[in-house]
Parts: sequence; structure tokens; C-alpha cells
Amino acid sequence: MNRRTLSLLAIVGLTVPVLGGITASQLQAQVGAGPRGDRAEQLIEDLNLTDEQAAQLRTIREGDRDAMRALHDNLRAEREAMHDLMSGTAAEAELRAQHETVQTLHREVADQRFENMLAVRDVLTPEQRTDLAERMEQRRESRRERLQEGFDGHRERRGE
Repeated sequence: MNRRTLSLLAIVGLTVPVLGGITASQLQAQVGAGPRGDRAEQLIEDLNLTDEQAAQLRTIREGDRDAMRALHDNLRAEREAMHDLMSGTAAEAELRAQHETVQTLHREVADQRFENMLAVRDVLTPEQRTDLAERMEQRRESRRERLQEGFDGHRERRGE
């Protein structure tokens, strides 16, 4: 293998799992799996939702769960196929086609997430929407800080 091919495989090997990890985490949040599902229940309490609103949000989350799980499973399988193609002798056209398949699934996940957000938005009052937006911004900022701390720690370990 030439140096360019090895560099490309190294970049893809390092980048795709990181992006995949973020996407998987986001998808878990959407389907309510694990501790993020508990976080959704906490959010229902924190936003002071009525019983009717809470029931509507749970229905939205439950209805979305199977579709998101199927999309996630399909995306994972197509990513694995991409890894196999990259490490093999696949033609460029085949790699481009597989990349498009993965990108299409990413768009489908984003579209499903957007539809879910619209459905949730319809349930909330304007005040609850504002409160939710503030909480989401706090979570994003916290995530950014943790990522930066991890990056800084990695750089320190490398002696940069």
C-alpha cells in the first residue's frame, strides 16, 4: 500500500468511529435508551408539564423509537460495509455509491429527528419552549467543554 492510501485509511479509521459515536449517542437520546431516557423523564418533570402534555411526549417518544432503532441499525450496517470496502480493493465508484448510501441514511436520521422535534414543539407552551431551548443550550455548552477538556488532555499526553 502506498503512503497516500495508508494516510486515507488512517484518517477514515479515526474520523468515522468518532462521528459514529456522536451519532449513536444522539440516536440513543432519541429512542430513550439508557440513562438518556431517564433524562427525558427528568425533563418532563423540569418543564412542569401537565399530565396530558407528559402523556403526549411519551407517545411521541414511543412512536419514534422503533423507526429510529431501525434507522440506526441500518446506518451501522452500512458504515461497516463502508469500512470493509475501504480496506479492500473496491473501485472508487463502489466507494462513492456506498458513501452516498451512508449519507442518505444520515439525512433520514436528521429528518426523523426534526419531525420528532416539531411534534414535541407542538405540545409545549411558548414558555416551555423557551425553557427547553435554554436547557438544550446548557447541555450543548457542557458537551463542548467536555470535548475540549478531552482534546486538551490528549494534547498534553502527546506533549503538545
